[in-house]
Amino acid sequence: MSTATRGGGILQIQYLGFQSKQRGRDYAYLVTNKQSEQRRFTFSIPAEALLEGRVRYQDAASVCYQKLQKALELETDEQPLPRYAKVSIQELDEYREMHSPPKRHNQWGLNRPPKRRHSEV
Repeated sequence: MSTATRGGGILQIQYLGFQSKQRGRDYAYLVTNKQSEQRRFTFSIPAEALLEGRVRYQDAASVCYQKLQKALELETDEQPLPRYAKVSIQELDEYREMHSPPKRHNQWGLNRPPKRRHSEV
């Protein structure tokens, strides 16, 4: 369980788990406000995105959590969050870029060292 803020109020976010479906995976979260009012949100990640490696299975819940957290910060009474949302390919690509380890370079820099030629005897 973690917390987020909305308009100065504190919200608790609890991850409830995921369900595998034919179209992908649905990730569920329960958000509780200061008055103990609860709302359930579900985020869907398409199966193709998981199978193509756009997001790792172990990172998918984090992607959805971060999307929920950002959306809650922007939510207003006039514009409440929808209870169901899809995670876009663009959002998955952005997450992967931000959370990928830096590319390692070999000791010679970006290029491979020149191949040695064997001298004939």
